[in-house]
Amino acid sequence: MQTLQHIPLWVLFLFIGLVTLGWLQTRTRQVHKRQLLGAKVALTVVTLISVVQLWWPTPWLAIALISWALTGLFVSWALSQSAAPAGASYNPATQRFTLPGSGWPLALFMAIFACKFVVGTLSAIAPETLRSVQAAIGISALYGLLSGIVIARVWRFLKLQ
Repeated sequence: MQTLQHIPLWVLFLFIGLVTLGWLQTRTRQVHKRQLLGAKVALTVVTLISVVQLWWPTPWLAIALISWALTGLFVSWALSQSAAPAGASYNPATQRFTLPGSGWPLALFMAIFACKFVVGTLSAIAPETLRSVQAAIGISALYGLLSGIVIARVWRFLKLQ
């Protein structure tokens, strides 16, 4: 309980914002390409920044970045090989994608939030647990996995054009 008292208030607002954004994506909607890319690119950048911030002061930054990138590339390539979800389409006349509602975006937002929260908490209360090459590879690969899922989802929609 002591740990929860030290969590900044903005973290709660971020959590509420991500839940709201994810919940909105449970409904079918039409979006422009830039809207399709916007949040997904932002989430990928967040995971990259997380890797850099966590291992910047250590000798494992390069290994962490390689772990993040290779995992992200492999996962995004592997998952993007399947077709777009049923109900997804692209209308060239309006230049809009129809995206079926899904709980996946909410699940991804929560997974990224949870990962950053746990890593941030560990960094504050037990930083020595994060100062190893194994932690750099493992946590960076987890961030890469989440980024790869996000990128693959967008890639599958972009193939509709």
